[in-house]
Amino acid sequence: MLRIGVIGCGARAAWVMSCLRAADAEVTLGVVADPTPQLARRRLDDAKVSHDQARFVHDLDALLDHAGELDGLLIGTRCNLHAPIAIKVAPAGLPLFLEKPVAITIEQLRELSRAYLGREESVVVSFPLRMTPMFRTVIDIVRSGRLGTINQVQATNYVPYGGVYFAQWYRDFSTNGGLWLQKATHDFDCINQIVAAAPAAVVATSTRKIFGGTMPAEMHCSICPQATQCPESPASIAARDDDGGMGRDDHACVFSESIQHHDAGSALILYRDGTHGAYSQNFVTRRSAAARGARITGYLATLTYDFYSESIRVIEHHGKAVQDISVKVPDGHHGGDRGLARNFIEILRGQGVSRSTLYDGMLSASMCLAARESEATSRVEQVELPRRLTPPRVEVSFGAASSPLPVIREKVG
Repeated sequence: MLRIGVIGCGARAAWVMSCLRAADAEVTLGVVADPTPQLARRRLDDAKVSHDQARFVHDLDALLDHAGELDGLLIGTRCNLHAPIAIKVAPAGLPLFLEKPVAITIEQLRELSRAYLGREESVVVSFPLRMTPMFRTVIDIVRSGRLGTINQVQATNYVPYGGVYFAQWYRDFSTNGGLWLQKATHDFDCINQIVAAAPAAVVATSTRKIFGGTMPAEMHCSICPQATQCPESPASIAARDDDGGMGRDDHACVFSESIQHHDAGSALILYRDGTHGAYSQNFVTRRSAAARGARITGYLATLTYDFYSESIRVIEHHGKAVQDISVKVPDGHHGGDRGLARNFIEILRGQGVSRSTLYDGMLSASMCLAARESEATSRVEQVELPRRLTPPRVEVSFGAASSPLPVIREKVG
């Protein structure tokens, strides 16, 4: 049996447990630390995770009393607690599945780095995009040299469910650290893998022209005198049959004076090898306007990919070939969650190391914090590189593990 301890059993942690169970029938729920055990049980039921034999406790200390009974830990709390809890459980020496962002302040990052120095590869950070069959195919093409020398990566994330960050609990800036850490952390991680060089500096800007405003901080649709005219009210959402992440029931006002998140942000990343990355995210996008991916420009070819269209295109610069690759995966962050689950089980069984390491998570978070600071100061901010004892490990190829197999169509012209 592989006994897992879960700290903070929200919907995300319950889903990850279901992925672990699907990947290995010997995975079982050992101890759950959550201040609301009844809600935790309900979420596990929704995710179809058996918990009959699990022990439920109210806090982390009680879980650590049973650490000797466990083979691994999963942290799924609110974002501001990810680092403090990871630091507290570090002495137990157990493999860890850690939700992103790994930290929301530079001080948390430094403490986290000290706590896991030299064993970052025992931690799987929840970066599912890097584990998707689509992105693994992209990296294989990049590593093959087919694009030639890369001088620029332009990444975008047009979020069709952005309302969740303004109408639901994610609106609390003090809890989640802002939208660079919530969304860009995934995309920065992808850019880092494509460039395969250390980031040096970030300059970022943002706008808040749609959400936020002058409505009272505690305003909800149910008590708002303007609800009948508001495009984000439950009635308007029902009429268009698309909530954009707001939620279909009563929710907090997205035009509130309490909003601190930007509704669009852009960053430039300077890498130490001279490459630069550009990234933009937008949270007012709806429906089929959604897009997430990048354009990678090399001397020999350009590659574009998009998770929503499930497509990759390679265009030769010095020839006439255009190659289209379709990678269709139905669920779980485009198949990435199941990849993370399989990797964590490899670590639990002593058969491998993390392919989404704590160092990767800390590096991306450091870039996000630099972007957040630059957004506030309008200055170029240096990226603080986490300490590491071991050299970076580069996977040359993901090979046949990319499943399902991509569909390739090639044309000339």
